Amino acid sequence: MPDLNVDSNLVAEVRHRLTLRDPNALALESVVNVISQHYDVEGGESPLEMIVDSATGVGKTYIMAGIMEYLAGAADPARNFLLLAPGRTIRDKSVNNFTPGHAKSITQLLRSDPYVVTKDNFSSPATLAVMRDPGRTKLYIFTVQALTSATGDGRATHEYQETLGGSFYEFLANLDDLVILADEHHCYRGAAFSRTIRNLTPEVVVGVTATPDRADEGIVIYRYPLSAAIEDKYVKTPVLVARQDDRHDDRTKLLDGVTLLKAKARVAHAHCVENDLPLVNPVMLVIAEGIERAEEFRDMIDSQSFDGGQWIGTTLLVHSELSGDAKEDALAALDAVEDPNSPVRIILAVGMLKEGWDVKNVYVIASMRPSVSDVLTEQTLGRGMRLPFGSYTYDEMLDTVEVLAHERYEDLLRRRESLNRAFVDHRVYFAARQTGDGRTVARRQTDEAPLTFADPHERETTEPSASTESTGDAETSEDNTGAERDSPAATVQSFEERVRQAEERANEAANETREHSPLVERAPIQIPYVERVPQPRAVSLNQVHDLTPFTQLGATLTQEGGSTLRRTLLEAEQGRIVTRRAEGDVEAMSFDLPLEELRRNLVERVMQVRGVERRSGEVAAAKSIVQTVVDAMGVSAEGNLSAYFDRAARRLQDEIANQLRRYSAADVTFSDEVRVANLDKIRKVQRFHEQSHEGTFRRGVAFNGWMRNLYEFAWFDSSPEFKAARAVDDDQNVIVWARLHRGDIPIMWTIEGREYNPDLVVIEEIDDQRTCWLVETKMNREMTSAEVVAKRRAALTWANTVNNSGQADGKWRYLLLSEDDVDDAAGSWGHMKGFGR
Repeated sequence: MPDLNVDSNLVAEVRHRLTLRDPNALALESVVNVISQHYDVEGGESPLEMIVDSATGVGKTYIMAGIMEYLAGAADPARNFLLLAPGRTIRDKSVNNFTPGHAKSITQLLRSDPYVVTKDNFSSPATLAVMRDPGRTKLYIFTVQALTSATGDGRATHEYQETLGGSFYEFLANLDDLVILADEHHCYRGAAFSRTIRNLTPEVVVGVTATPDRADEGIVIYRYPLSAAIEDKYVKTPVLVARQDDRHDDRTKLLDGVTLLKAKARVAHAHCVENDLPLVNPVMLVIAEGIERAEEFRDMIDSQSFDGGQWIGTTLLVHSELSGDAKEDALAALDAVEDPNSPVRIILAVGMLKEGWDVKNVYVIASMRPSVSDVLTEQTLGRGMRLPFGSYTYDEMLDTVEVLAHERYEDLLRRRESLNRAFVDHRVYFAARQTGDGRTVARRQTDEAPLTFADPHERETTEPSASTESTGDAETSEDNTGAERDSPAATVQSFEERVRQAEERANEAANETREHSPLVERAPIQIPYVERVPQPRAVSLNQVHDLTPFTQLGATLTQEGGSTLRRTLLEAEQGRIVTRRAEGDVEAMSFDLPLEELRRNLVERVMQVRGVERRSGEVAAAKSIVQTVVDAMGVSAEGNLSAYFDRAARRLQDEIANQLRRYSAADVTFSDEVRVANLDKIRKVQRFHEQSHEGTFRRGVAFNGWMRNLYEFAWFDSSPEFKAARAVDDDQNVIVWARLHRGDIPIMWTIEGREYNPDLVVIEEIDDQRTCWLVETKMNREMTSAEVVAKRRAALTWANTVNNSGQADGKWRYLLLSEDDVDDAAGSWGHMKGFGR
């Protein structure tokens, strides 16, 4: 029986280029493993149908794009992909995702360059020409209604087209490499859909959904449940909020919702101001049991008697019986909810909102149904789970969604176990496995993925972690290193306690914006800026990050290898020529080349490594590598290089080529041109200003009292950042430092243009040698993640590029610190440099 035939290099390349989140990358691997298992190993027949069950908000569009990229890039490529949508909303959203130039397009990530075919262009001459091109990747995007019936919405696709010699539907059915991507697969149950799939004769059908039908459980080949997405921080963390008193009338519940909404709005607005981001306006989603009740809630909220009339004109009512202009106006307002200029703050919906409504600024969910279980089990929760800032901010108020319950707080606490059971689910995936007879096959794997709704008071009384116990002093017991990065946790909280927390955090976000400029008495920080090199391009010597092998090479070549001439006698013995060593070795004359000439010749050998371009920046990088070897040889460099030049050059070339092979074509390289400018941006902040930094870390506070900070105040995202800054500020060798903000030193880390800023920039001078550090702190568990590793590689390449440009003052270096590195250094910047990587 044949082996699994999966191109793991192509999977890795697609994962890197699309910067797929770990669960989405595993979904891609599962799909291609199952396809190969079915066709290559088992010799199965088409169509092969499977379902990818992935939690709302994790990125189903990227899963479908990854599948298309892999199959279109395979040795035997597929060129025809049909993306089925359950309705116009998702169809139009998908068209936008795959249309170059659209604000939500992801086509800049795609090497397959798909041509989008829709109901509007499938009969045009230009589109027909592309459809007939066997070398071009096509992505047909249609609603399921447009294909399942020859009448109504499907009339156009089933009518005879002279240019096709048949209908468009028949054209699709005659393709021998059709792959169907069924978005929101659970919407397609029924005989009509099954008949459509059967008649189209696809090779593969991949359904993608967050709520698969129970009847389809047997074809679910990948599952990433909402509980896992919450744990992995790809979506907001839910907080169930209930009152401790007996008030549970509708007005009280809605007032509770807007109270939390106002507090969250203050925190969100402050975050946007500080980080120069478009304004995010938190909204509340109210789920009503019927249209009449929803209208009552709207009228209540829109009245002067409700919260002093603050919410008049901010409501939007959405239900299935809207029609005509009212429906169009409501849908337009719903689509624009994320727009900073949208007046909508409260959305009243009857039942479930349609699939495809994926706004990210829902921060409060008020289900007016009797039980909070309805919110969880009916996936209403999924409508409020997306992250408005793309990833966790580690500000608890911005990373959570409040779910208001009708039940009393004590009742919810008693029901925690049943709520937890509702969230217990299992991860499912297909992984390659070696069988006993040496074959490679795909096998189903299952892991439990529970989510626990905790009692916050129980969390407060748990035993301290090992990292907290390690020293016992006030420094390390504050907040615990990185503890805020592990929060928030899903909890059941009383409304009274939650409001206290929300208002406390909101009060830290001051109403007034304060601005801070660099202090005139501090030394300036000169920042080098480089541009990413467009792909494709050759490799760069600036990607050679590990200099240890070159130091070892230099040290090895200092060992004396002998400078005598070995003499061997050739003698005749019984008709044969035999050899033996002659007595009396002769000392050889040595002729040493000038060291400068040897350096120049070694640089030339380095430049001969395959793929290295002859540019000034590459020559400078080659000189730096050669100098590492020479420095390791010390005073004997000239003599030993003269004696062992060929072996030194050969091993130098081999090591460089070996390091460059580790980098894929998707790794980032930078141009030789470096622009230097002072860090002089004005910092805007809406936070409480503390005049000292000697106390414990608090996320919503701007701290003063620094001796070497470029700015008077600094604020931080995590305790490790704060501790690292204090250690830097206390070090006598540090001239100046700054906490970096968005856009200060943007390092591009993917070829598609994604960039990030390290946490700190530190300028120090030791023995007249200036070193400029970029410092990044991470949680322990993040240190080996693909994203952190890729960012570190890009930062090291950036530093090499800057250093070899000759334009920067001092040597730039990158330092990655874990929580443990910071803790173990105990306030010593010198130790942090030794512990980091």
